[in-house]
Amino acid sequence: MTIENLLSNPVMLTDTYNLSHQRLKVNTDWEVSHIYNRADGMILYGFVEMVQRVLKIQITHEMIDEAIRASKKQGVIFPEELWRRVVAECNGYIPLLIQSLPEGTWCPKGTPFAQVRNTVDGFGEMVTWFEGIFLQSSFPCGTATEAFKMRQYLESLKAEKNYDPSFLTRIHSFGFRGARSLEDAYWAGTSWNLFLFGTDDFHTMIHTPKAKMSSISALAHKVTQQYDVEYDGYVHTIDATADAGESVVAIVIDTYDADRFITEYLEPLANYAKEKGVHLVIRPDSGDVNEQVVEVYKQTQKHGLTNVSAIIGEGMSYQNIKRTDFFFNMKQVPLEFVSYGVGGGFYNDITRDTLGFAMKTAYSNGAPRMKFGMNPLKRSIPSAVQLIRNNKGEMVAEVETVADINDSLYQVIYFHDAGQAEPTLKEVTWEETQQRALQNLNKQLQGRIVLSDGINKLVEHFEKLYI
Repeated sequence: MTIENLLSNPVMLTDTYNLSHQRLKVNTDWEVSHIYNRADGMILYGFVEMVQRVLKIQITHEMIDEAIRASKKQGVIFPEELWRRVVAECNGYIPLLIQSLPEGTWCPKGTPFAQVRNTVDGFGEMVTWFEGIFLQSSFPCGTATEAFKMRQYLESLKAEKNYDPSFLTRIHSFGFRGARSLEDAYWAGTSWNLFLFGTDDFHTMIHTPKAKMSSISALAHKVTQQYDVEYDGYVHTIDATADAGESVVAIVIDTYDADRFITEYLEPLANYAKEKGVHLVIRPDSGDVNEQVVEVYKQTQKHGLTNVSAIIGEGMSYQNIKRTDFFFNMKQVPLEFVSYGVGGGFYNDITRDTLGFAMKTAYSNGAPRMKFGMNPLKRSIPSAVQLIRNNKGEMVAEVETVADINDSLYQVIYFHDAGQAEPTLKEVTWEETQQRALQNLNKQLQGRIVLSDGINKLVEHFEKLYI
């Protein structure tokens, strides 16, 4: 088996303890579960694709046979009868109805942004079988939210300082090589493209061809190392850039000695580049890179160099960008002078706990259910719900009713019933997601989901039971 076989058997894309739940429960006739972002507000991104890429695969008896063999090796019992029914009664497709908010929506803290239920009697355990897959969407939601915050930050500075629109391009993705997997690189790169404009993640142009992204040519250490005299390499870089008809090139300055570059090479190279119509973006890459940028800026002021700016890509993250901008403000270096390249700092710290992703049962064994618990953060919402807007524009979770279901903000993203040959899937495009996500930049964002009076009464019922 190789990594290409990741989706070869969806039956096994679950945690082993789920195999026992079919017989441990008192019944599994009908169930409803919610998926939440319990810890923080977020941009919803990636959930639909993660759900559909797995559930659109037709289950076969051979897949079930493989799962049975694997369960015996682990010493656990596989719910064979349940899965044989999937093939016999549902044409091999999981009998679920999955609703979610539209991709690109701002989801306040605590939002049941997705709701899952079974469509055929007796398949309640299928509602949470793929919980692990559903919760893995915490990564693209986390990266989309981080990119959104960076765009908000740029927009606020632009408005405060009256910078021109080019200021919005000063944060650039250096993220591809730091990703833990190609799948992570896909989610991080495409979520970056929702809100930001500069990227070296070339592969994302396959997935988001209509994104307004740009990059520039740049030196790497491997290029400078070709030259016996490094200065000759810098001159050649300027000549090659001008000869190619390009007007900007980034020069990494620490292949040998960054201080020598700043004090000896910068002025003559910048003047030569100006004659050639080339702008130099100076990139320190080791040592105290912030102080090196300060010295570069001082040199530009001392010698009247107008075709020089800087980019920092060493250890950058959104939080480091804000701290570094504060440093440059204190040093009186204009923020327009400095750009940032963000690599693994964009996504390496994002886990399921970042947004507090969880899937919890809301209805089971014929009644609303709730995870109560001692920690209020981990409490769930009882009952099947619908999400609506109140007259203040706030998102509200209320008890689902047939009369008002057409007002729900949920969309059906997956539906399969026993009478269907194939599941019904909601088509979602990246462009539509981006358009919806960008609308949040101009909104007063809601901090926490509002619970209706009906939901609060159900919660009070559980309080009486458990306190």
